[in-house]
Amino acid sequence: MPSTAAPLSAAQPAADPPIYRDLVDRWAGEGRTVPGQRDPEWVRVATAPVWPSGPLFDD
Repeated sequence: MPSTAAPLSAAQPAADPPIYRDLVDRWAGEGRTVPGQRDPEWVRVATAPVWPSGPLFDD
């Protein structure tokens, strides 16, 4: 018996409601992390050397 279900396709994401867009714009303007964008502070921390270096740490 053939299936009557519609084939699965990629759903289009719904547009963000205006209040959400305004909040994201405000957060981004304040330098805060917002969904869907890279967090520059996390990138800085995650890519920092594990062991400190420099004149205070040299033997």
